[in-house]
Amino acid sequence: MPLRAPSPSLLPAALLGIACILAFSLLLLLRPQVPGDTETAAALDRILLWSSLAPRAAIALIAGAALGLAGALLQRVLRNPIADASTLGIASGAELALTLGLSLSPLLVGASRELAAFAGGLAAVAIVLALSWRRGLDPVTVAISGMIVSLIAASLSVTLVLARGEYAMSIHIWGAGALNQQDWSGVISLAPRLAAGIAAAFLLLRPLNVLALDDSSAKSLGVALHTARFAILVLAVWLSASVTATVGIIGFLGLAAPAIARLCGARSTGQMMIAAPLTGAAVLFLADCLTQLLGPGFSDLAPTGAATALLGGPLLLLLLPRVHGFSAVTARPDVVLRHLRKPGTALIVLAILLAAISGIPSGLSAFLRAAMRKMALGAP
Repeated sequence: MPLRAPSPSLLPAALLGIACILAFSLLLLLRPQVPGDTETAAALDRILLWSSLAPRAAIALIAGAALGLAGALLQRVLRNPIADASTLGIASGAELALTLGLSLSPLLVGASRELAAFAGGLAAVAIVLALSWRRGLDPVTVAISGMIVSLIAASLSVTLVLARGEYAMSIHIWGAGALNQQDWSGVISLAPRLAAGIAAAFLLLRPLNVLALDDSSAKSLGVALHTARFAILVLAVWLSASVTATVGIIGFLGLAAPAIARLCGARSTGQMMIAAPLTGAAVLFLADCLTQLLGPGFSDLAPTGAATALLGGPLLLLLLPRVHGFSAVTARPDVVLRHLRKPGTALIVLAILLAAISGIPSGLSAFLRAAMRKMALGAP
């Protein structure tokens, strides 16, 4: 008797949707009241609701959907379950380009701002792919290269911020992924880009289906592999860069959205192109509502991008057993998989080592400073 394919589980999707509805309802009910007489307070409350809270909710949904779609495209075209704008350096490259552009020309706005972010993200992913090309775009090599590029780009961004002083510090705060809105301009700017990205993704549905096969099978079906991959990569980078140019870096959402979509039962490419944007929108919307609810006086406890980045570490640990790279051939598979499936011990050891390392240098550095001071003064 043939085995049946597992039916999609709607429970995670239903729980996520209910959590979003409850969080936004609490946000509306518990938001601070505007002081003053009744009519004035009601008018100000309507202004705040329409000009701040509503566009913030809309931008969370749109940005989450765009990043979820970009993550699904990247994972499909690279056959890499841990590919997204954060692990490939796209977000950090876009932030570096924006920081550089805004530092040199504070009037960089509109299309120029998005173009700078797109150029930075495209340059970063090009470097990552060049570094991992000789290894056949091995998932582990791509992830490591992407994280190295991200670290370098983030360090350069911080250097520019420190060099430019207080003005560039506002760029750094924006880069953390704050969703605060004062009008609907961000929504009006990003919504058409999301619509165009969804339309382009469905036009590329056949190449995406074929790219799920191995290269020889894809070539036998008449698909130009390099052209298709380049078009899909450009689309994913453009979506990620558009979000970064509008609200800053939203960490690891493109990694989380396809993973949750698969948990909800999405398997085919068409299902992923629908489920990943919806999941990304729900996750970012829920995270933004929670950061407002947990913050004192409804001020942000942390930028929403930083809050979503907390998903990155645990999710990477859960997804790593699914990544098979060249290192798995030479290493002992039983040892590798055992450590990946039980990362708790490794995390505890790492925490102990970090605590020990952070405690040692204080006394050592004080001793070295005292010794150098004595040498400079000529003391014995």
